[in-house]
Amino acid sequence: MRDIFSDLYNKVLSFFVNQNPHDETKAVAMSRLKTVLMQDRVGFSERAMQMLKEELVATISKYMEIDEEKFDLEINALEGSTVLNLAIPVTRAKTDEEIDEAIKEQAVKTQAKAQEIVEELEELIKERAAVLAGVSEESSQEDDEEDEITEDEQEQEEEEENNEDKEEKDIKKTKVKEN
Repeated sequence: MRDIFSDLYNKVLSFFVNQNPHDETKAVAMSRLKTVLMQDRVGFSERAMQMLKEELVATISKYMEIDEEKFDLEINALEGSTVLNLAIPVTRAKTDEEIDEAIKEQAVKTQAKAQEIVEELEELIKERAAVLAGVSEESSQEDDEEDEITEDEQEQEEEEENNEDKEEKDIKKTKVKEN
């Protein structure tokens, strides 16, 4: 009798619990196939879909905690129009303080990224300017060394001129005293 109830229990439970891993694989494959067909119909690439999903998750995550694994994004073509369907499982809404903090964090990340871009552009500009001027890094370093030597030589020349000026003044003073 116990075996009968056990078998009955397992059969009923099997309707509610997916015990066959083959079914999960099938579901994933079907989902991928639907995505590929939808992309062909709508003309939306896999990369664009992934970027859109990431941006939506980032934006919504500022305001709510969501289950990213169950986040679902579909784009469908319907009689000359395109429909965007989203399934976003929300765990909880964030407080105003959490939202403000998330917005500040995003601003800091954006500022850091902008600074990286500016630095990369500055390097590119320097490289392009050197190429356009026909000057390589080695010759630039040599020029810098020559400039340093030239500066030293200029300082020595200025000292010599100052010394000569002092000598001339001393000679004039001596002549004036003699007269």
